[in-house]
Amino acid sequence: MNFTLLLTVAVSVCLIGILLRLYVWFSQGIHPPAATLTLPQRLAAAGKALGGALFGPRSITVLKSIFLDLLFQQRVFDKNTLRWIAHGLIFTGFLLLFFLHALDSLITERLFSDYQSTLDPYLFLRNLFGLMVLAGVAIAVYRRITLRPQRLMTYAGDWAALIFVGGIILSGMLLEGAKISSYSTFQRMLDDTGITDEQEIQALAAYWIEKNGLVIAHNPPAITPELVAQGQEISAGSCGECHAANSSAFVSFGLAKITGPLMASGEAGAVSFLWYLHILFCLTFLAWLPFSKMFHIISAPVSLIITRIMGKENGEPANVLTRQMIGLSACTHCGACSLECSSNMFFESFHNDFILPSEKVQFLKHIAAGKELDSATLKKLQQGLYICTSCDRCTNICPSGINLKELFVSSRYALLDRGIPETSMLSHFSFPLALAQSYTGDHLKALKVVEQLFRKSFTALADMVRPLTLERGGTFANPSYRSCYACQRCTNICPVVRSYDNPGEALGMLPHQIIFSLGIGKVDLAMGAKMIWSCSTCYLCQEHCPNQVELCDIFYGLKNAAIARIEEGGRS
Repeated sequence: MNFTLLLTVAVSVCLIGILLRLYVWFSQGIHPPAATLTLPQRLAAAGKALGGALFGPRSITVLKSIFLDLLFQQRVFDKNTLRWIAHGLIFTGFLLLFFLHALDSLITERLFSDYQSTLDPYLFLRNLFGLMVLAGVAIAVYRRITLRPQRLMTYAGDWAALIFVGGIILSGMLLEGAKISSYSTFQRMLDDTGITDEQEIQALAAYWIEKNGLVIAHNPPAITPELVAQGQEISAGSCGECHAANSSAFVSFGLAKITGPLMASGEAGAVSFLWYLHILFCLTFLAWLPFSKMFHIISAPVSLIITRIMGKENGEPANVLTRQMIGLSACTHCGACSLECSSNMFFESFHNDFILPSEKVQFLKHIAAGKELDSATLKKLQQGLYICTSCDRCTNICPSGINLKELFVSSRYALLDRGIPETSMLSHFSFPLALAQSYTGDHLKALKVVEQLFRKSFTALADMVRPLTLERGGTFANPSYRSCYACQRCTNICPVVRSYDNPGEALGMLPHQIIFSLGIGKVDLAMGAKMIWSCSTCYLCQEHCPNQVELCDIFYGLKNAAIARIEEGGRS
C-alpha cells in the first residue's frame, strides 16, 4: 500500500482524535454539573486564563514550570529516582528520534547542511537514542512486574504503550541491521556512486563484507588483505561522503552480525518486511496516541503548568471543570499515588480496587462522560471514594500534576447528584463534612437524604411506647455489653454528651442507654441512635468503664451493621 496514503490516514485519525480529546476537555466535567456551562463559556474562560498566564505576572511561573516540571521532571525525581531515569530515557530518546530522524527532512536537513542519515554522528546518535528508549522501557517493565505485589495495577493499555514504543525502536534497529547486511542495499549504493568496474566492485564488496557487515549469499569475493585494503581506498574516495563505517550504528551493526546470515538468501524480502513492520508500528502508534493513555505526552505538560499556576485553589467553575478533564487525560496509570496512599490498609480489608487512587481515576472518566454504570460498580466506586483520609499525598506525588483530591471530592458529590446516598455521611467527623465549606448546599442536601433513610429504617427511642420489654434473640457480635451494670460513667465522661444542653433529645440515646438496649435485645434500637454517629471515638468511655465494656468498638459495629441494613434495602 502507498506510504503517503498510510501516513495521511494515520495523521487524519490522530488529528481527529486530538480534536475529540479537546472537545471532551471543554464539554465534560465531574462537578459542578458540566451541563450548567456551555462550550463557548468554557473556551472563553480558558482563553482568559491562558492570556493572563502568558502575559501577566504569572508568565515567570509558566517558564519555571516548563523547565522544572516538563524538562527536568522534578516531581518524579523527588519521589523515585529509578522511575525518573526510566521516564527521562524514554522521553528524551523518543523525542530526539522523532524530531531528528522521523522528521529529518523537515528539521535535521535544515539544521545541518551536510546531513546524511548514513553519516556520523547521525548514525551513532540514532542508535544511542534508540538504546536509551529501550533501556527506559526495560526499567518500566521491571517496575510493572516487581511492584505488582505493592498494589501497582497493570492494564492491557499499559502494556500496549510499552509494546508500541519498544516495537518502534526494535523494528527500526532490525531494519537498519538488515540494510547493513543487505546486498540489494549495497547494489543501490553502487548505482549512486557510479562504480561499474568489476574489479573495483569486487574490492569494495570485500571491504564491506569484512568491515561493514555486508552478507553476500552467492559467489562472494575471496577476502584477502590486499583486496580489502583496495576496497577501503575505493570506499573512502567514492562512498565516504555519504557513508560512515556501519560499526558506528553499534546496536544495529551487532544485530546485523546475528541476523545477516539467517536472511542472506532472502535479504530483499526481509528488508521489505522489516520496513513495513517499522512503518506499521509507527503509524499505528500515531493513530492510536490520542485514544490511549499515551495522550499524556500532550495533556500532562498542560496539567503540570496549570497546577503550577493555579495551585490547589478552586478558581472559576468553568476552569475547574476543564482542569478536571485535563487531569483525567493526563493520568499515565503509573501507580505512584496507589503506592503512597494512606488508605492502603483498607484495600487489604475490603479488596475493592477503587480504594486505590490510580484505579479510581481510570473509572472517573465514565462519570465525567455521564455514562450509565451498573449499581454494583457504582457502589464499589462510591465506597472507594469515601475511604480516603484526605491526606492529599496522592496530589502531591502525582508526576502529572493532577489535583486528585479535588477529583475525588467532586466525584463524591457527582454520585450523590445521581441519587446514590452515602450512609457514612451521618458521621459528624466524616471527611465529606470536613469539606462542606466547598460544597455546603450539596452536602446538606445529601445529608438529609441519608437521614431520611435512617428514619425509615430504624425506630427512635423517643417514638417507642414505654416501658420497653425484654426481647429474645437480639444478640450483638461484641459480647462485652453484657458486663454493663448501668453505672452511667460512660455517659458522664463523654465529651459529646457534655456539649449539648439537652443531649437526650439531640443524640437520641446516651451511651449507657445504647449498651442497655443491647442488653435487653433491642439491637435495632441501638443501630438507629444518633449517638453512634456523633461519637468522636476518643475512647474515654471505654477506658473508664469499670467492667471493661468496649463501647467505642461496639459503636463501630453498630454503625457498620446499620449501613449494611440500609444497603440491603432497609427493614424487611
